[in-house]
Amino acid sequence: MDLDYLKILEDLVKIRTDNKLGVKKGFKYLSNLFNNLGIKNTIIEGCFVAYKEKNFDLILNSHIDTVKVQSNFNKDNNNFYGTGVIDAKGNVVLMIHAFLNSNNSLLVISPDEEKESNGIYNFCKYLKNKNIKDVKCIVGEPTDLKVCIGNKGRFEYIVESFGKAKHASTKGINPIEILSKVILDLKTLPLESIKVDKTYSSSITPTIIKGGIQSNIIPDYAYVLFDVRSVEKDIIKKIEKFLSQKDYSTHIKGSLNPGRHYADFYMLENKELINKLSKEFEISFFNATCEAFYFNKFLNADTVIYGVGKLELAHSKEEHLNLNDFDRGIKGVEKLAELITNSLGD
Repeated sequence: MDLDYLKILEDLVKIRTDNKLGVKKGFKYLSNLFNNLGIKNTIIEGCFVAYKEKNFDLILNSHIDTVKVQSNFNKDNNNFYGTGVIDAKGNVVLMIHAFLNSNNSLLVISPDEEKESNGIYNFCKYLKNKNIKDVKCIVGEPTDLKVCIGNKGRFEYIVESFGKAKHASTKGINPIEILSKVILDLKTLPLESIKVDKTYSSSITPTIIKGGIQSNIIPDYAYVLFDVRSVEKDIIKKIEKFLSQKDYSTHIKGSLNPGRHYADFYMLENKELINKLSKEFEISFFNATCEAFYFNKFLNADTVIYGVGKLELAHSKEEHLNLNDFDRGIKGVEKLAELITNSLGD
């Protein structure tokens, strides 16, 4: 099917989708596109869904939302620039191409991957309740045209500390001092690594710390938020067990930051499929989190991550898409969908 994919990508990037209203506008654009092609489409659990037939064995997914806009759209002869060109609207277009050129596939575009992931979480539960089985999935993310066979888990873990407000000249339990110990202690917690094309490791990084109301008062409360990235199962339980053994454990409370779903560590275990893909693509691991985990968790779907763009450029003012790579991605995703479809039943 002959479509001007660069025009579609430019149109999508110019729709600001770092907010819910923008996401609705983006989905309206996609709906008009597929209506003009005579292809059925709808919204299910907040996700945009396009389908040719009701039966499918391959799910093609990416997300239309972006982080807060860092730079507006621009272009030259070699590149497209701007927030969303690779994370992930360029990969939305790749998934559209794969959908239009494959049989028995379902296109699913997420509304909130960068924030809550409520859309794809509820959509996968919806499919599970429909007793959908024996499907495979490609998730579109910036992988630099490598096929990633897994992704890191990501969690926002909060440690709160409690004390008693006092004059700063007196001694007492200081929640800020306790949190400083927590931060330093967690640096000593042994974390796991995995080897794919190179070594990838779990990490625990403090990114937000707050406490205190005035310079001469010991506060009664403070908290620190950790960005936790995992290549291992049950890393939160591991953290909690570690902290429970510390002498300050009675003065702290740990919990996940509420209000969102968290994608855990995922690794494709289908060795036969990995071997087949490795003959055509470079195999790697996605060094961030994505929604592949949910397709595997709820549908037991063998899922790979593939797309155009370098991950390190996402979420930055330097985000850009090389147009030659985009052309390679269009060809690559079609080949990938064909290989995965032919492997169904393996």
